[in-house]
Amino acid sequence: MAVSPTRTTVGRMRQGDHLLLGYDTDEERETVLAAFLLDGLACGHRGLLLPPADIPAGVALSFLEAYGCRVDEELAAGRLCVDAHLAHPEGLWDLDEVIRREARRAVGDGYLGLRVATEVLRAQAGRGLKSLHDSELLLDPVFASLPVLGICQYDRRVFDESELAPLAGLHHGRVGADHVWHDDLLSITRTFAPPGLALAGEVDDTNVTAVARALHAERARPHSRTPDGPRTRLDLRDLLFIDVGALRLLVFSALALSAAGGTLVLCGVAPHVQRVMRVAGWDRVPGLRLEPAGPTP
Repeated sequence: MAVSPTRTTVGRMRQGDHLLLGYDTDEERETVLAAFLLDGLACGHRGLLLPPADIPAGVALSFLEAYGCRVDEELAAGRLCVDAHLAHPEGLWDLDEVIRREARRAVGDGYLGLRVATEVLRAQAGRGLKSLHDSELLLDPVFASLPVLGICQYDRRVFDESELAPLAGLHHGRVGADHVWHDDLLSITRTFAPPGLALAGEVDDTNVTAVARALHAERARPHSRTPDGPRTRLDLRDLLFIDVGALRLLVFSALALSAAGGTLVLCGVAPHVQRVMRVAGWDRVPGLRLEPAGPTP
């Protein structure tokens, strides 16, 4: 297999992709998996979940209800399926045959393809992760020859990066959540550990509304409602430029959060941005906290 270090957003996956998701929180897993399965329904694909435990299908997919999916209806129609195959001790050994069979069955039932998401327990990985390595190696011919897309999920709270790196080499790359916003100048992405938003590129009057929308939506995420009031975190370390109008938006957002007893935390603030905010007095705005990228000049 040709190994690529690339990271693909879930919405850009295409037929034949076999990607690894290393997730840090349940929210991150559910965000990626919901997009993967719901995109599949929209594309005429059947969705197949292979969880690490034998649990009722409606329970395994219940998180999709929060995204507007009528899980019971989709299960009854066969558009979504849950198979407890990986709950069995020997489930990894013929995983390739299971996915090959289900992909052919999906096509035979009139679907345009199969989207499959797998996850195993640490105890099933085998000594030195040998069982996982062998299983992943056998999957590549399946993805190369059939209309199937797959995500293999690994919990970073259980598997560390030294274990995930060789496993990633058995995939076509890694997958992550879709951008909240992406244009030629700016990308806005959700972060999960720690939770918040990351801005990369440039913010000006052409995309400041996208930042405002993202900030507004961020307040609805469960983690933002803390005992100390709403808290929003922005990672700006990859932000190359931000104009004065966008800085004023951040000040306005901080004041709104402060009125509700909350805080806007700006992380990785570049020195030149710190200077502008200090001169304008914005570094002392109630509800705004700066965490510099380096020493303040």
